[in-house]
Amino acid sequence: MNQPQAPRESGTVYLIHLHEKMHHSQHYIGFALNVEGRLYHHRRNRGSRFLAAANERGIGYDIVRQWPGDKHLERQLKNRKKARLLCPICNKIH
Repeated sequence: MNQPQAPRESGTVYLIHLHEKMHHSQHYIGFALNVEGRLYHHRRNRGSRFLAAANERGIGYDIVRQWPGDKHLERQLKNRKKARLLCPICNKIH
């Protein structure tokens, strides 16, 4: 018997571009209801371990793209393993 799924919480999926590569990676995809609040937490090492490591190394980063969506969209984009193809800085998309 199928369990009814909980409604998905709608928010924003965001792409962060690091100013330099770290361990062969330069991007982070995340989800938040409040993107600015989430970025505040990332910058204070209260979020992604990857971004905390960037903070510790003095590597700057910015949110460079956003999509309306939910955690399902975040997972779809992460599973593609090609965040650089979505990045306007790496692809010079204007």
